[in-house]
Amino acid sequence: MDINSLSNDIKKDTSLSNNLYDLFTITFTYNPNILLNDYKVTIDDEMRIDMILSNMYEFNFTNLDSYISDIDVILFINNIDNPLNIKEGMILKYPRTYSDIDQFRYVLPSDMNNTSVTQQLATPNTPNKKTRVDKTRQSYIENDYSLSPVVLDTPREPVRITNGRFSIGGL
Repeated sequence: MDINSLSNDIKKDTSLSNNLYDLFTITFTYNPNILLNDYKVTIDDEMRIDMILSNMYEFNFTNLDSYISDIDVILFINNIDNPLNIKEGMILKYPRTYSDIDQFRYVLPSDMNNTSVTQQLATPNTPNKKTRVDKTRQSYIENDYSLSPVVLDTPREPVRITNGRFSIGGL
């Protein structure tokens, strides 16, 4: 099965090897101007998004393969992450005309096509936050000490009584 959002809308990042996809790319957008119809799932349609799509637009099974790639839009509109969760009695929304399905696909602006989408969308705009340096640990590294700053030179017994107090811990 060829899903349009993977084959067309998610551009392969040319800076990546092995034909990996850039999953940071926005693939769908909700268009409130498109009128939606309701489809009530029958017992025969349970977990069969392909049959549901053919019933929504009255496709016959000989040309269904050319339309099956638009299943992802129907799943997006109905907020369904797993088509196997579709059960009898559910009401699914779908665009009234099949040609309106593409109105739910997000198209990158032309100025973003030349640079990596990952660089533009995933780069945070936060200021540089430098990590605070612990001066004790820094001197430990600089002076090449053999023990960490929390370990004593002379180890203690793991369990001991000192001045009438019971202590546990050998460090």
